[in-house]
Amino acid sequence: MAPGKSNLMTPEISSDIEKIHQAVTRIAAEKSTAQSQIIAIDMYSGFSDDLLADNVHYNKKGAEFIAERYFKVLKDVLKK
Repeated sequence: MAPGKSNLMTPEISSDIEKIHQAVTRIAAEKSTAQSQIIAIDMYSGFSDDLLADNVHYNKKGAEFIAERYFKVLKDVLKK
């Protein structure tokens, strides 16, 4: 989950997002199997206000940022 605009990101919201990230990572690890790996992708680190069209939705540059995050993971998975 990427963050919202920085002026909206209160300590409480940031803490809630961090809890969600931890839960997603934990669930992915618990549900992954040798035949079916679940991969949590970090869309938060490096995300900034200039990637947003409004308070929470990506603009074109933001969509490219997210797509690149997925691509980096998927290119290795698809090689297998």
